[in-house]
Amino acid sequence: MKALFSILRFGAFALVLTGALGFALFVRAGLAHSPDADARADAIVALTGGEGRVATGVSLLAEGRGTRLLISGANPEVTMGAVRTASGAPAELFECCVDIGVEAANTVGNAEETARWAANHSYDSLVIVTSDFHMPRAMLELKAAMPGRALVPHGVSTAPPWTGTRAARRWLQEYLKFTAVYAREILRQPLDAGA
Repeated sequence: MKALFSILRFGAFALVLTGALGFALFVRAGLAHSPDADARADAIVALTGGEGRVATGVSLLAEGRGTRLLISGANPEVTMGAVRTASGAPAELFECCVDIGVEAANTVGNAEETARWAANHSYDSLVIVTSDFHMPRAMLELKAAMPGRALVPHGVSTAPPWTGTRAARRWLQEYLKFTAVYAREILRQPLDAGA
């Protein structure tokens, strides 16, 4: 009985240590996706749901980093004019070069919506704009949905997890979601390889 308790205690310790190390690596990966001054591709995709994402996507479009912008996951009740006003972009930029996707309700939906949009426009490369903490999971989902396309991450900086309880909770929640998606993709690989 004592040996079993020791094994369980060691297993719990190893699990906690693995989780803590994984979280540290996740934070490091997220922070590595800081804004990329050289980000450039056929087009740009901004995933809604975080402060600064849409404005950053519009700025990259205005700078010529891509020929068109998809704002993925927008609220269906929000008009193009409201989005344009909130981003501060000129009307002519929106009229020529911005699409608003309203079908995505989550990151999986963003990936599916983006894959359809990229295929419809024959884009081979995309700059992906989302919050730094969301980027690792977003990239996993996007790569799974369109493995043949080049994806260039352009993270929007947020407060790192050590700056406060709210930031720590946000990063930890995202880490747990990322872990689930990562596990799904690892399990899917042998199936795909055998198909």
